[in-house]
Amino acid sequence: MKVLVVIDMQNDFINGSLGTKEAVEIVDSAKAKIDSYLVTGDTVIYTQDTHTKTYLQTQEGKKLPVPHCIKGTPGWGIFQRVYVSGCQVIEKPSFGSIELAELIAVIGGEDDDTV
Repeated sequence: MKVLVVIDMQNDFINGSLGTKEAVEIVDSAKAKIDSYLVTGDTVIYTQDTHTKTYLQTQEGKKLPVPHCIKGTPGWGIFQRVYVSGCQVIEKPSFGSIELAELIAVIGGEDDDTV
């Protein structure tokens, strides 16, 4: 079984506070890739950059002083055109995610084909 991880394709990163035209331009190809995994029965996992209202007081917020992906706001949501209901979403407060690594290990088990 293969695993596709869709990293932080959230409103704020596509057309919100940190959005770019390049991010908008990859939406259709990202959706096609997601669909190709699902049609073969493979797994799709989304990550969701997640901050609190005190983001600007954090170490990251002091270096990137743009409020974004504040939990519960529209910008925090996964971009609707790429989201597929029923797929797992992992909230992460920083760049990496131990939870994601552990989930992939469980899904993949001993299967060396997991990517």
